[in-house]
Amino acid sequence: MPTKLIYIALLILASAAVAIADVFLKKASGFTNFSSVLKSPWMMGAVSLYIFQIFVFTYLFFTGAKLINVGIVQIILYTFIIVASSVLFFHETLTTIEIVGVALGVAGIILLNL
Repeated sequence: MPTKLIYIALLILASAAVAIADVFLKKASGFTNFSSVLKSPWMMGAVSLYIFQIFVFTYLFFTGAKLINVGIVQIILYTFIIVASSVLFFHETLTTIEIVGVALGVAGIILLNL
């Protein structure tokens, strides 16, 4: 597998890990007390994903990845995963203003990369 494809795959995995870890934290917050939250399997999953993304991002930066490129991919993937998770798993609704805000935010991030 070419190096560029490995770089892209790692970047996507690490970016998704951050968003999924945040979803796990939201799931963990449903426990009755803070001590239960900290001991929940959702919290353990979140911590594991955060550690994974730290190592992958560190590796990517060590091998010469540009911060702007990593940041843009991370923000776009994070936005899509969080919005989809909030609607699908937590049954949250988006107002028209929030939808417009997400669209403008993604458009702005894309424009920064041109």
